[in-house]
Amino acid sequence: MAESLILPQKKTFGMIRTKIRYSVLLLTSLLAMHSHAQRLWSLDECLDYALEHNLSLKQQGLVVKQNEVGLTESKMRRLPSLNAGATNSFNFGRSIDPFTNTYIQQTSANVRFSLSTGVTLFNGFQIHNSIQQSRQQYYASEFDLKVAQNNVGMSIANAFLQVLFAKELVQVNTEQVKATEVQLDRAQKFYEAGRVAESNVLEMKAQLANDNLSLVNARNQEKLARVTLFQLLMLSPDSNDVKMPRIDTVPDAGVYSPGHLYAMYQEHSSELRAAEHNLEASNYAWKVAQGAYYPRLTLGADLGTVFSNQAKTPIYGQPLFYQSLYDENGSLLGYYPVSNVTGRELTPFGEQLNNNLGQTVGLSLNIPIFNNYNTKANVQRAEINYQSALLNKQITQNNLLRDITQAYTEYEAAKARYEASKASYEAQSASFEYAKKRFAENLISPVEFRIFQNNLQSARSTMLQAQYELLFRFKIIDFYKNGTVYPQDN
Repeated sequence: MAESLILPQKKTFGMIRTKIRYSVLLLTSLLAMHSHAQRLWSLDECLDYALEHNLSLKQQGLVVKQNEVGLTESKMRRLPSLNAGATNSFNFGRSIDPFTNTYIQQTSANVRFSLSTGVTLFNGFQIHNSIQQSRQQYYASEFDLKVAQNNVGMSIANAFLQVLFAKELVQVNTEQVKATEVQLDRAQKFYEAGRVAESNVLEMKAQLANDNLSLVNARNQEKLARVTLFQLLMLSPDSNDVKMPRIDTVPDAGVYSPGHLYAMYQEHSSELRAAEHNLEASNYAWKVAQGAYYPRLTLGADLGTVFSNQAKTPIYGQPLFYQSLYDENGSLLGYYPVSNVTGRELTPFGEQLNNNLGQTVGLSLNIPIFNNYNTKANVQRAEINYQSALLNKQITQNNLLRDITQAYTEYEAAKARYEASKASYEAQSASFEYAKKRFAENLISPVEFRIFQNNLQSARSTMLQAQYELLFRFKIIDFYKNGTVYPQDN
């Protein structure tokens, strides 16, 4: 009786332990799934993230900061300089006493303190022109940063659309595999019922194997596209994915010719602005070089004092007698004591600094006459740099016109390709629906039906490829219209 009571308890405890084990495994699985949850990114989020974290953009941002420092440095050259100094010297052997101007034969130590200032009053406007040069270089680097941002953004937009296209292909091939599985199941049942030959089943199995291979290839393509995108963002493709936006129609670019688009882009072209500021900077650099031909006038001032261990103050003893002191009229003014010198002591530090304090103010004029061809060579180099910057601006304009013309042409071609592929897909869809009804009534063979099916899949893939290519071409046109690929609130 006791055993009959104990056995159910053991069974109950065993069931409890099993439930606990399953609960722990289920909880662990849920936590693992949560830890590997992927973050979904939109295109704007990818662009914003790259704008903040891309290393090449950070490096270009440092160039802007360097030019900002250079601009501040150029402005500070207008202000006077101020320098303090101290010199400690030791003299051994025969030297001149700085206080008596007599030769002495002993070791002496001297400390000189100085405070000097200087300001340039005129140097051929080199300071003014160097400030303008630095300002133009700073502006040019800011526009160069925007060019780099747009280049990175365009690469990310292209990679993002490639991921979307790859995901669409995965969806198409997945649907194709499911449809082929249904057809295979139907063919298997018809074969078992004796309505079709075994070759029909074998053909559908072969078709299913081909569809599975296409699905594997599409998944690999999607994975590689995600790797490309998230490598640009320096993120792991395993823990990140993209949001699938709903794309019903492709918006119209709203431009009428390459010239129209070029005129729109000129208003906010970072490339043109950078080239223009570089041209201005080279012009001011030429003026800076020419300024070396002019005289240079500077104002300087110096404040200095000396402390020496040779500076002695006499020590007087008791008065020996008193000397009468008269004014110029012969009237007695009084008596002053006359004492002999009993010794000398080192003059105190503060008293020496006060006694030896001296000031100097001076103007300096430097007139260049001949400096081994350096000034002329610098002017010639500046002129060459200016001509190079002028050519660079013209090259930039020509390249932009060429790129915009090509972008407009590719957009028009992509638009026509998309319209044609869309019409082809609609026609293939209608043809496939008709073939599906005939295949259900055994009016066409599986081989013929598979031809219709493959044509539909090929037309859909072609349409999707044309659609995403058109989206990318539209993004390029939109960039030329607005001057940026980033959201307009940035």
